Amino acid sequence: MNQNTTLIWQLKRALLNFAENLSDGLTRPKMKFLSQMLYGLLASQSVMLTQIGRALQEAISLKKTEDRLSRNLKAFRQDIECVRQNYLESVKPLIDNETIFCLDPGDITKRYSRHQEGLEWIYDASDHKTALGWHLYEVTALTHGKKLPIPVYTQVVSPNDPMSDDQTEAVLDAIRTTQRAFGAVGIQTMDRGMDTEAIYEHCIDTKQSFIIRGKVNRRLLVDDDILETIHIAGKMKGKFRIDYTDKHGKKHRCRVSFQTVRLPSRPDEPLSLVMVYGYDKEPMLLLTNLAIQGKTTCLRVVKTYLCRWRVEEYYRFKKNQFDLENIRVLSMDSISSLVFLQSVLSGWIAMFANRQGESLLLTEVLERAMRVYEIPQFSLYAVADGIYGILKGAVKGIRFALLHPPISQQLSLFKPSAFILSAS
Repeated sequence: MNQNTTLIWQLKRALLNFAENLSDGLTRPKMKFLSQMLYGLLASQSVMLTQIGRALQEAISLKKTEDRLSRNLKAFRQDIECVRQNYLESVKPLIDNETIFCLDPGDITKRYSRHQEGLEWIYDASDHKTALGWHLYEVTALTHGKKLPIPVYTQVVSPNDPMSDDQTEAVLDAIRTTQRAFGAVGIQTMDRGMDTEAIYEHCIDTKQSFIIRGKVNRRLLVDDDILETIHIAGKMKGKFRIDYTDKHGKKHRCRVSFQTVRLPSRPDEPLSLVMVYGYDKEPMLLLTNLAIQGKTTCLRVVKTYLCRWRVEEYYRFKKNQFDLENIRVLSMDSISSLVFLQSVLSGWIAMFANRQGESLLLTEVLERAMRVYEIPQFSLYAVADGIYGILKGAVKGIRFALLHPPISQQLSLFKPSAFILSAS
């Protein structure tokens, strides 16, 4: 068995183990479908069912494979909750009080589609204009050290859905779901769109740690005065210094101050307003219930919030690596199932990538990625490319009944019985 064959089998076995854990409680046909979808997504790097079907390399016509996948994908919607619970159980060992949860509303746009269910005009944040599409809400948990995003909540919402009219309620549903899975642990980091009374109230009531970027007109209590955050920031100049390089490579030399504040609706709950000068034209205003005693804890709040851009990088990874916005299935059930499965697979890739320096298989995968420069800290692209480079050499697709490695055809000089067993 040559090296490439061994690597192909090891990757298939790792993915099958993952699929089997996710399928706990499902029937065997559904377990088989789940493993085929995950493998097809991984081997084709596409969400198109025809591409997934080609990666499966079945001894039947592609039309029959595509019809079967389409039929089962629509029916899979009713099994998502079972798979989600199994998936969250596999993620739970990586979650603790230091985990950073990044929550950010996104979108899937379909510029030229007209017949997919639930399409409506939405604002495309990437192109800064309206387009047909769906809202996408995801929460990612960042791994310790490498800060790789592992999705823990995924929800596609049609603009026609009543939930889409209330972004705050959709965000609260995401927070509640993560709390049911892991408890009120970790730190929820959110952008200005989540600067609402309802979210603050929920986090305070459930004792959930949070860092939310506030709006400049947010009114807060300072001593006995009610002031807007921009006016509070105007009285400060920045006591501490922090240097930061953003996701575009631009370097920022920032000054940071903090002030104890309270919400007018919750005057008995002390919060901290962290003000960052030099990051943008206006001060960046972070409202948190984390205790701040001085420079170290103040700068930690800033660094924690700045990790939030990882969820945006995760969205970009899903759309670029798997061509997510080229999704072609028509029904809302199929769309939700396919986006969920792609998120679960991204989680598996992130957990696999997090073992860098520990796994020999991962080392070989990264070598197959053939990067010109060093592997970056956000290594999901390199890992996905490396796996694709290995699996494209497979002459057969995944088989759910594959429980043992193929027997080598070479004769053993030390175990004569190996040939007898092989021949029999």
